Amino acid sequence: MISDRLSHLQSEVQGYYRQLAGREKAKRLARFEDKELLQQQIDELKKELGSVEREYWRRWRAEIAGLTIPEADAEIVASQLVREVESLEIEPAVQSNAELMKALQEIKAELSKPGIPAAGKLKAAIPLLPGVISYEMELDTEGLLRRVFPTFCKFAEKIKK
Repeated sequence: MISDRLSHLQSEVQGYYRQLAGREKAKRLARFEDKELLQQQIDELKKELGSVEREYWRRWRAEIAGLTIPEADAEIVASQLVREVESLEIEPAVQSNAELMKALQEIKAELSKPGIPAAGKLKAAIPLLPGVISYEMELDTEGLLRRVFPTFCKFAEKIKK
C-alpha cells in the first residue's frame, strides 16, 4: 500500500508543475519589463519542486525496497508478461536484427523457466550499437507497463489496496 506521505508528495509535485506551467505561460505572454520577475519566480519554483521531487523519489525507493510479492502472484504476472511479449508485433527492420531477436528469445526462455522465482526473471538489455555496446538495466517504469502490459497494471493496483 502506498503511504499517505507518498500520495501527499505526489500531489505537491503535480501542484508545482501546474504552477510552473502557469508561470512559464505568463512569461511568454508578458511584457518585456515583467519577464525578469516571472523568471525569478520560475527559478524559485524549480528549486522548491526539486526538493519535493527528491523526497518523493526517496520515498518511492524505500517503499519499493520493502515491497514483497507473493510467489503465486508473481508467477501469474510473469505468465501474462510472456503472453503480452509474444503478442507484440515487431517491425520488419527489428526482425532483421538477429542479435536483438536472440536477446528477446533469451528473455522469453528465462521467463518460461519453471522452478525459478518469477521475481528474479525480468532483465532488460538494449543494444545501442549492435555488436559494440548495449545498455543493461532493471526497469521501474510504471508508465511503460501501464501502456504495454495492462494485466500487470491491474495486478499493481491490487497490491496498492
